[in-house]
Amino acid sequence: MQTMNNQQEIHVNVSPATPSVKDLVKVLYGGKRFGNHVDEVWPNLFIGDMSVANDRYSLWKLGITHVVNAAHGRMHCQGSHDFYGSSVDYYGVPADDSPSFDLSRYFFPSAEYIQSALDTDGARVFVHCAVGVSRSASLVLAYLMIHHHYTLLEAINKNYTLIRGSHENHTITSRAVAQNKTTLLKLGITHVLNAAHSKRGSIGNQSFYGSSFVYCGIPADDSTYFDLDVYFKPAADFIHNALKSPDGKVLVHCIMGMSRSSTLVLAYLMIYQHLTLKQALQKLLQKRAIYPNRNFLALLLDLDLQLTRKKKTCQIL
Repeated sequence: MQTMNNQQEIHVNVSPATPSVKDLVKVLYGGKRFGNHVDEVWPNLFIGDMSVANDRYSLWKLGITHVVNAAHGRMHCQGSHDFYGSSVDYYGVPADDSPSFDLSRYFFPSAEYIQSALDTDGARVFVHCAVGVSRSASLVLAYLMIHHHYTLLEAINKNYTLIRGSHENHTITSRAVAQNKTTLLKLGITHVLNAAHSKRGSIGNQSFYGSSFVYCGIPADDSTYFDLDVYFKPAADFIHNALKSPDGKVLVHCIMGMSRSSTLVLAYLMIYQHLTLKQALQKLLQKRAIYPNRNFLALLLDLDLQLTRKKKTCQIL
């Protein structure tokens, strides 16, 4: 187990031409929401809209084996056992997208159907309604809470998808996924970087993960005073070395998978992939919601300036 406690300081003055923390916050909050017709939000679990649901060829290309229609019998949603035939197993939920409709009575039956489907070898489940943002999303949230023990806040994760590959073979996520070793094995994870090591609610050390995963723990606080920059280089080294190993795939997590973990991945992209901070932010936002706190953004900004100056010095030499 690696638990990093080395101390070092980075102090760089901010030049007038450098984007401010406020500018970076604008980049973050202007990030891309997933407005695709279909998105994989959990391994082999998809959310989408009726345009995909009504296109059997698209479902075939996606390898969909099971369809949950959260707008069964409603206008424009054609789904039924007859429509899909024997190639796709169909489950219909006749829900209205209205404040008065009690969708909760379908939470457990739908969750059981989804879990039973995913337990089948080669299964891929498509959950949809008309637009793919309300009824279908609610049923998937219920599934994640019931069968994967997410809190509602963790499942919602700011209305972004829950697990998305952030950059090549490293993934950012929350503690709920990090503590599910079966899910990690399905994802092909080989290395785990816990940015909330020993913090309340975070379970993780080498004993917990055993011989199946290589573990690295960083005891960071998600606060306005914590000097996370002392871990930027060690964390980046861990990620880099893990990705160099055969079939290496790294999970970087904290509690919510949004601040501490994303900050360390941003540092890695800047140090080893030579991206500017703004480029690194944009890269991650294409895949996942990230919200480093303002303190961490300021530390990343210092790192950005330091790396920029180092590049200029190398060019002069």
